[in-house]
Amino acid sequence: MSSTITLSKGDLIGTRQDGKLKMFIVVTVIRPDTLFYCQCYHTGVFHFVSYTPEYYFLMCSNFRPDVEPDIDVFSLGVGFYEALDRLFGKTDEIVPPTKK
Repeated sequence: MSSTITLSKGDLIGTRQDGKLKMFIVVTVIRPDTLFYCQCYHTGVFHFVSYTPEYYFLMCSNFRPDVEPDIDVFSLGVGFYEALDRLFGKTDEIVPPTKK
């Protein structure tokens, strides 16, 4: 399902889990409006987020546009998501971010 908003690097998104608000900063857009590499606002830990509008929402656009990815963690996840893409028939490649 596609969302009605377009998320970009630096956007702050939120979700409610177990009655608590969890916030993530978008670090890299992997698949527009569906798959993002994010940093947890509270812990600083990096996560892959499969964005679903029913569970996630935009809290603030351009919250921290200077956020940089942990390239090592991202690289480990790319192989996993490429395998899922092949399994579900997606054909476009995931391009890893580069350091500035």
